[in-house]
Amino acid sequence: MSLIEVVGLQKNYGERAILRNINISIDKGEVFALIGPTGAGKTTLLRLIDLLDWPTSGKIYFDGIDVTQSGKARTEARRKMAFVFQKPMVFNATVYDNIAYGLKWRGQNRGDIRQKVNNILELVGLSTYKNRNARTLSGGEAQRVAIARALVIEPEVLLLDEPTANLDPISTARTEDLISRIIRQYDTTIAMATHDMSQGQ
Repeated sequence: MSLIEVVGLQKNYGERAILRNINISIDKGEVFALIGPTGAGKTTLLRLIDLLDWPTSGKIYFDGIDVTQSGKARTEARRKMAFVFQKPMVFNATVYDNIAYGLKWRGQNRGDIRQKVNNILELVGLSTYKNRNARTLSGGEAQRVAIARALVIEPEVLLLDEPTANLDPISTARTEDLISRIIRQYDTTIAMATHDMSQGQ
């Protein structure tokens, strides 16, 4: 059984149909790439899968449960997913606190938070930046903070919306390498939107 199944999905904004009759199936542990030009509806689809928006029609199943109907099922599914937006969003706080935010919100104890955050900081190559204000980072560094913040909560599904779209070539290469390491080291299901065919392979 698929972890995520989208059936007959449609999303309209007013009279305009952004998505029509979308059917996809994503298995647990799969890396799924949504490839298409800007304006094709990739971000809209990721937002629907993450249950940030409601479809106009159609169904989304998470682990076999229709999460478009039940508020409780929707909340439970959202807790198992993490979304990294195209433009990285960071809080006016240290890199450490930015990454720890989701763990604190979930009520984890301080010792576990410290260990998990330090491990993720090492993975994303930002250990020496942990006490810096995240607002002072470059675009590529901020994107790695956003990925770390998503990954530290150990989501079943990681949704990446054009993770290198606004980055310079060096930052793009670092981010692509980080995503490759996440794929190798974690059993996380990944759905990534990109307009770059080479990234989707």
